[in-house]
Amino acid sequence: MAFLLATATAPPAQWIGARLERGRVGVSVARTGFPPRPVGRRPTASSAGVDVTDVAYDTRRGLVYVGTCCEPGSGHLSMLDARSPAPVLRQDDQGFAVDVAGPQSTVARTDTFGTLAVRATPPEAQEVRADAGVADVAVDGSGSMRVIALVDARRLRAIVPVVSEHDPGLLIRQRAAEGPGWADTMHSLPREASYCRVIPLADGAVGLLAGTPVRGRAWQCNGDRLDVYDTASRQLRTGVLTFPGRVRHLSIDDSSTFLIFTTVEGAVGWRTLDGRGGDLAARGFMAADW
Repeated sequence: MAFLLATATAPPAQWIGARLERGRVGVSVARTGFPPRPVGRRPTASSAGVDVTDVAYDTRRGLVYVGTCCEPGSGHLSMLDARSPAPVLRQDDQGFAVDVAGPQSTVARTDTFGTLAVRATPPEAQEVRADAGVADVAVDGSGSMRVIALVDARRLRAIVPVVSEHDPGLLIRQRAAEGPGWADTMHSLPREASYCRVIPLADGAVGLLAGTPVRGRAWQCNGDRLDVYDTASRQLRTGVLTFPGRVRHLSIDDSSTFLIFTTVEGAVGWRTLDGRGGDLAARGFMAADW
């Protein structure tokens, strides 16, 4: 299958990690193969019980977005300028899942109410689809711009019971060839399947981290294998990649080749679908991106 072939030869030179220390959310930067270096953190302590749920790195502008949950109840997005001489996490938006990619630094986010929101930088008007049942988002900037939304209302209803029911699936928004609009396509997923994260792969394929939400903390979802959905044939292939332990966060680089994952123990590593991989950090992180 063509979409399983890696196109780049070496992983990105830099990665970003998010952590929680003494109640404060922090961000670290690391050269691949070297120890991570803290660059900034939230000035005040977070509320008790808050988790880091996502991190996304805008490689073009040097901006880092960090998602936390669940105070406020919709989740909270902070932003940090990693190129600033004194980086500090500042409030950006609401939500607990976020991604950014593409030449316009398109940002997609969702909150615990299942809202899908998309905006580009420089700021366009943010497009918002309320109560869409979206539990995770990904932005593919490697070709024609697309936003991938994982629809899983069951997970959201475990956090916010008033979320409407939706069949599980993938909502894919493709940037129109002309004009500012988007074309939407819905792909169904098996009702018995349970997925935590979604990532863009080559040739229009989509990677899905198979796993289950943590009881009582459904914003945290852990998995151990990657399934791949082919959007052209609408076929799902299970068990394409198995991770070395339970994974709490998963992302991929801008070439859609190098996966970066964070384990429930806080270790960070990378893998490709053709079998390569390595370790990036032994402990201390809740999410990572490059």
